[in-house]
This record gives sequence, C-alpha cells and structure tokens, in this order.
Amino acid sequence: TTNLNEPATDAVNRTAEEILAALLAKDSAKVNSYYAPDAVIATPGRPAAKDGRAVTKAIKDDIADPNLKITVSNEKTEVSGSGDMAYRRGSFKITTTNPQTKQAEQSEGTYLAVFRKQADGNWKIAEDFGV
Repeated sequence: TTNLNEPATDAVNRTAEEILAALLAKDSAKVNSYYAPDAVIATPGRPAAKDGRAVTKAIKDDIADPNLKITVSNEKTEVSGSGDMAYRRGSFKITTTNPQTKQAEQSEGTYLAVFRKQADGNWKIAEDFGV
C-alpha cells in the first residue's frame, strides 16, 4: 500500500533531525525557531514551559549545559489524515549536569513530540514531552 502522507512523514522526520543537529551544535536560536509560539515543553525535574518566553528559557538552559549530549531513537512517525498534524515517539538517551553534584549524569526515557504544519508549509513542534 502507498502511504499518501509519505512526503509529510519525511518532512517531519527531516525537521526532527534538523532540531537535533541544532541542539547538538548548541544553537539555541535555531532550536527555538522550530517551536510554535504556543508550544509546551515538559521534562522531568522542572515545571512545564508553557509560553514562548518559558520555552526559549528551557532551550537556552539545556544548551548552556556543558555536558549536554542526546541521542534519539524514533519508533514511529504518524501524520494525520488531514496532513496538518503529526507526532513522533520513541526513546532518548541524554547526558546532563546534575545541579547538586555538578557531575555528568546519563539518563534515558521516552518522548512524544507533536508537530503542527504552519501556513508556510514548515513543521513546528506544538507539544514536546519527555519522561
């Protein structure tokens, strides 16, 4: 069977790869540009970032961590029948600095990222949850 949303699926996956590359390059402005103005980021250990200013701060804080490393394993990408929403889910491994011990710590978890197609045809993250 042919996946009618294959071009959209490819575009969402390509966008996710660009976000990860910008994150690893520590380019917070570029990472931030991939988030919708009303995006939410929720990760363990801190309050959910629920507006543009909080999302920008969360991204800058993550990128400022000298030990930041992340790998992502996507398990599924699905685009809605209407072609304007999509999600990716999978697992991640991340290295960050423990705020108490100041030592590098590795952890792993699962993520769900919801993407919304913008008027210009680009995909942006609307909801980004990691647990």
